[in-house]
Amino acid sequence: MLPSYISRNFQGTKKRYGVHGNSFIAAVEFGGKVKAKSLLAGGESSDSSSKHFFDQGLMYSKGQFKDVLFYKDDVLKHVERKYHPGE
Repeated sequence: MLPSYISRNFQGTKKRYGVHGNSFIAAVEFGGKVKAKSLLAGGESSDSSSKHFFDQGLMYSKGQFKDVLFYKDDVLKHVERKYHPGE
């Protein structure tokens, strides 16, 4: 787990509360082939107009992880668009 957020105290409380940021959670199995599942608290993109801005929010609230696409073949099966410099 990698919490990455800003926290602060509020008047009249003794605890700190997260007020801004994101968190990343992953479970990784090392073996003959690496297997992993991950989850973001919000989404992959910081652009509020992107479909990936909050695409993992509901999954996060339900504790539903997604597969990590670790190997090139797996990534290519799920690619949305490709970038080719110089074309």
